[in-house]
This record gives sequence, C-alpha cells and structure tokens, in this order.
Amino acid sequence: MELRIQTRRVNLDEATRELIERRIGFALDQFNGWVSSVDVTLEDVNGPRGGVDKQCRILASLRGGKHIKIEDQDADLITVINRAADRLSQVVAREIDRKRDRKGAGCPETIIEETE
Repeated sequence: MELRIQTRRVNLDEATRELIERRIGFALDQFNGWVSSVDVTLEDVNGPRGGVDKQCRILASLRGGKHIKIEDQDADLITVINRAADRLSQVVAREIDRKRDRKGAGCPETIIEETE
C-alpha cells in the first residue's frame, strides 16, 4: 500500500508523521491486498485565527477502482487523525463486505449427495 501525506498550513513534525503512518497502517492492516493507495491531506482551515479548524481528508483507493473519501474536522490535529483513521477502517470493511456479498449473490448452493 502506498501512503502519501500532504499538508496545507500545518507544520508536521516527524513524530506526527510517524503517528499518521502507524495509525493508517493499523487501521488498514486487516485489509492487506484490498487497499492500493491512501492519500492523507491535513489542513489548518482558519490559519492563525484558531478554532475548530484542523481538517483531515483521506482518499483510499481500493482494488477494483473504488475510492473512499473520509473527511473530519476538530480543534486538535491528533484527535482528527485518529477519528478519521477509525472511520476509514469501518468504511473499508463495509465496502469489502459489500463486494463479497455481491460476488456470492446468485451463486447456487452446492449440494453433494453420497451414494452407495
């Protein structure tokens, strides 16, 4: 899985970058092979004015061409990263379940009879 992190008006130190990598990795670890790339964009919407303005946008590309977009906003950067990663994990799980259900739909049940 390819992970790209971009920032807009946010100073991202190495510790926070590593936190993002670990958090996204943990959120998607169980879906190994299903997610091809993840783009994380962090933005300080209001700039120096402050307020509830730290925004995290995540765009995940799944195998088969499906894209998942998660957006969240909070005053604290770490909180918004954690919340967005949790939501990403839930949405990816739901999409994979839907794909599995659609693949299985319409398949006849196999019945094996034993004869003597």
